[in-house]
Amino acid sequence: MSMADYLKNIREKHLKKRKERNPDYPIAVWIQNDVFRDKTFGQSFTIILRTKGCKWAYDSGGCTMCSYLMDASPAEITSENLKNQFDSAVEKYKDQLNKNMSIKLFTSGSFLDTFEIPLETREYIFKRIEEMGAKEVAIESRAEFVTPENMESIKNILSCNIEIGVGIESLNEKIRNVAIHKGVPTKAIENAFSVAEEYDVGIKAYILIKPPFISEKEAIADAIDTANKCIEMGCSRISFCPASIHKGTLIETLWKKNQYRPPFLWSILEILKEVKSKNPDALVMCDTAGVSSKRGAHNNIDCTCNDKIKDIFNDFTVTQKIEKLDIECDCKKEWIEYMEYEQKNIVPLGDEKLI
Repeated sequence: MSMADYLKNIREKHLKKRKERNPDYPIAVWIQNDVFRDKTFGQSFTIILRTKGCKWAYDSGGCTMCSYLMDASPAEITSENLKNQFDSAVEKYKDQLNKNMSIKLFTSGSFLDTFEIPLETREYIFKRIEEMGAKEVAIESRAEFVTPENMESIKNILSCNIEIGVGIESLNEKIRNVAIHKGVPTKAIENAFSVAEEYDVGIKAYILIKPPFISEKEAIADAIDTANKCIEMGCSRISFCPASIHKGTLIETLWKKNQYRPPFLWSILEILKEVKSKNPDALVMCDTAGVSSKRGAHNNIDCTCNDKIKDIFNDFTVTQKIEKLDIECDCKKEWIEYMEYEQKNIVPLGDEKLI
């Protein structure tokens, strides 16, 4: 059985559990403090649209750590539904919105994939944003959709700063396309950076911390190396995404067999320090979804440092001050011992042909 077939089998069992939701309302909407592409500070208005979901997940089983397809609609989502989702989100927060904000539009996959967001819907939303005014617009997409045609379409409507979050995950192709099963060749990533630069569009590089099948120590080195290379390639910011245990994923299967552990918070601190110290002018941030929980990145699960470090990550993301990352705790020695033991026992990443 191929990796794609195996992942599709896992996913199909869980997709049957999806519940239908009102197609005219988004998955989530919120306002928070944020740092913009130009390194100024302000607030962002985030809308997570409920689409039909990521086409890569349907066609090839998706990525080994991702279950966002579970948030997608099991029923038909029309262009009108998506327009209504955007309008309802704006209506809910209309008294708090202003022209100095960043508007973030996320989906369960790629905003630039017409499988999820029809072109007419994209243009409607962007025209509304242009009329409303915004300092910045941020979307997410797989690298292959960052094309000249899509950039032309966006720039013909929006006059503000634009940033696209792209799941780079790792610049080690074997880790990215075997361990993570991303299905994105390095050439597509290089092309995305090139096209974005040509159209003055920022690339927010999402980097996964600790894919399956590699050790904690290897995960630290890979995340640091990937971030440094993305900064060299001209990304507008780095967003580290510590792996967490999503239901219905390969990572969950391994975790239940005691063959995978989410990353230690100590590992993330080391990664952030190394990357920020080498690239002091770069925007470096860390997603804290799942952090400090058993299914998310954590140290000794009973240690009080978990929530403290989560707060440190949030503070660092907004302030970009490397001194915020300084913290010590007795449980740090357990992290060091774990890495030493794991290096002697880790099951190595196999030959691609065997998977």
